[in-house]
Formats: sequence, C-alpha cells, structure tokens
Amino acid sequence: MLLRDARRSQAALAPGIHARLSKLLVAATAVPHYREQMRQAGYDPARNFNGPEDLSILAITRKSDIKASPLNFVQAGESARLEHFFSDRTSGSTGMPLTVYRSPRERETQIAKWLRVLIVNGYRPTDKVLSFTSPGRLAEGRSALQRFGLLQRKAIDYTLPTETLADEVLQYRPDVVYGVRTSLLMVAEELERRGIQIPPSKLLVAGGEVIDAQTRQQCRRVFGTDITETYGTVEMGVMAYQQRGLNGLSLIEDCTLFEFLDEQGNPAKPGQLARIVVTDLHGWLMPFIRYDQGDLATYSLKQNAHGETVRVIDRIVGRQDDIALLPDGRYLTYLDFYEVMDIYPGVQRFRIRQHAADSFLIELVAGQDYYRSIQGELLTKLQALSPLPLRFEIRLVERIDPDPSGKMRMLVSEVMR
Repeated sequence: MLLRDARRSQAALAPGIHARLSKLLVAATAVPHYREQMRQAGYDPARNFNGPEDLSILAITRKSDIKASPLNFVQAGESARLEHFFSDRTSGSTGMPLTVYRSPRERETQIAKWLRVLIVNGYRPTDKVLSFTSPGRLAEGRSALQRFGLLQRKAIDYTLPTETLADEVLQYRPDVVYGVRTSLLMVAEELERRGIQIPPSKLLVAGGEVIDAQTRQQCRRVFGTDITETYGTVEMGVMAYQQRGLNGLSLIEDCTLFEFLDEQGNPAKPGQLARIVVTDLHGWLMPFIRYDQGDLATYSLKQNAHGETVRVIDRIVGRQDDIALLPDGRYLTYLDFYEVMDIYPGVQRFRIRQHAADSFLIELVAGQDYYRSIQGELLTKLQALSPLPLRFEIRLVERIDPDPSGKMRMLVSEVMR
C-alpha cells in the first residue's frame, strides 16, 4: 500500500492520514506521557478527535525527555517485555543516544518507506545494493528473497578503513550505493586518488548529514551519477527524499506529519529557518508525537504532479546543536562558513569548532604554501560573517577523521545554550 500511495494525490491520501492520526492518538492514551497530557487538557481522542489541529494540545517532545524517563514513552502494557520487540539505537552524535522500540509491523513499515524512496528513483528488485552501515545494523535487510537474486544487499561496516570500503565497491560492483555523506565522500576521494573510474552507479543515495556542493561534485565525478538526498532518522525512518531531476526533498506526508516552527514555536514561513517537529503516523509501541528532531531546515511551497500546492524541504541546514550562537543572539551555520571556503580550491577539507561565543578554531586540510597565499584574505572573509568582532584561529592539519558515529560534523559548537 505504501508503494502505491507514492503516486496518489494529497487529496486522495487525506482520508487515510486522518484515520491514521486518529488511531495513533487513541493508542497514545495507553502511553503514560501522552495519557497525562491528554488528561490535563481534558481531551479524549476517541470522542473529541477533529484532525491534525488536535496535536496542539500536546507539548513538543525532545530526545532529552525520552532519555529522562524512557518507559513513559512506550505502551504501558508492553513496557515489561520490550526485549521481544525490534530495537534500534541512535548514533548519539549529540551525546544523547536513544533506544527506539518497534513492533514487527512497524519495522515492516519502515522498510516499505525506504523501498518507496528507492523505487521512485529507479531501483529494481534485481539491483545489487551496497550500504555503508553502522556496526550494530549489519545484519539488517536479510531476506529469503535474496536466494532468488532479489533484494540483494551487502552491508559494510562504515568504521572500516576507507581503503577497505573502496575495495568493497570495486569487488561487489553495486548498482545502488547508499550511506552517510562522509562515507560516500571518503570513498570517492580514495577512488579518485587511485585514479580509478568505476562504471556509473544507477543510484547513489546519501543522508544523515548536510550534503554540500563539493560532495555532490566529487561523487558525480567518481560514481557517474548525482546524489539522491534523503532525510531520515533512526527514530522516524526516512521522512523526505529527493526525486531524480527535481530540487528539494518531497515529504512522505502520508506517513509523517511535519511542523516547521520558528524560534518562538510558531509556524515558520517558507524560506525561514525552522525547527523540524514530526509525528509518526505508523508508531504504536513507542509513539513519536510532536517530536523535535533537533534539525533545522528551510522549506518552500511547490506544485506537485497533481497540481496541488505542497511543502518541500529546500535544504537541511544542520542540527540545532551545530549552530554557532553569537553574543548578540545571531547565529552562523555550517553553510555560512562553506560559502567562504568554497572559493578556495586548495582547501581540501575543513571543520569549525566554536569554543567561546566569539571565538572559533578552524581546522584546514591544505598545503602550507597554498594556505600562506590565502591566509589574509580568508581571515578577512571570515570576520565579515558578523558585524561583531570574532576571533578565528586557523590550524593546518593533515586529516580530519569522522566521529565515532561515522559522520563528520563540520560545525561543532561547544558553547552552552
């Protein structure tokens, strides 16, 4: 059904979305956290349900809330037997890993959403898939159908040396490759370093991190195809995706309700930097209702193939934790720094660390002679990012390694909010 729904209009999907939300809220009355909120509001979804506007009675949920009292966010009748359900764990790249529980049916839905993304972008069940995957998820995706040459997938531990990851690409010769941006970029750099031109990939899928222009260009040169960007998390699964040949990320709105909120918690306008708050319409065992993803994005309004006006994510800016808050209340994002660095072809890689409100350390991978030639101009451009006087220390390094999560945070703020 989820695969069929990918081609239906929003008008046709609306009754199903309405029914799923009603069912979700009724199920949430058995979850202590949501039950208490509904009790305080005098709200009974079995009697009073009207539609998505009902969500406003519930407070926004953050990862820290769930971490503080995890059993309050699962079905009360199942909290003593969670070991019988599928469990997954977030990477903890923000210092806050979280265990997520799903029923077998919910797990199947997550897989179906991912297959929808692949099929819409040209995937066929006979294609060979290579994924760069976290060590704890290497066993996922195995199926009896693989014995018949269908849904073939080889998962590779993304913490292995880059040379090993590149060797796997050369040996397996996949049609489809997917992983976080860091893995794809490092493999592309390694293959280019060896001077190897591989046969063009049918599909190259990236997610989990901001996808910058440099990564897109390098991966296109090496893999022979453009990156298809996705947006998803362990908690929610895939929620939005790029369709081949189109800009922006289409929302999977029949499975996830999106709220784009400004700093005051009000609906953000198109083009305005917004927090992403989501509700999983297929969650039951551990519902995620008005869940703050901790990510920032901008969206716009566009017409879909049915002539309907829909929201599309223009760009994922990064995590709220990766925003550099300045002393005057303004902020800088990774993309602000990227626009400065992008004009210097000799800068191979960089990472910014904010260790005080007005002080930054920038690590650069670049040749010493090249750096000397741009040093003065680069500092001038960096200081022009803000009307406030900011201090920048630039340090040349030989390499910048990924975090233990397999990702490479490009802007790391160590300033307490």
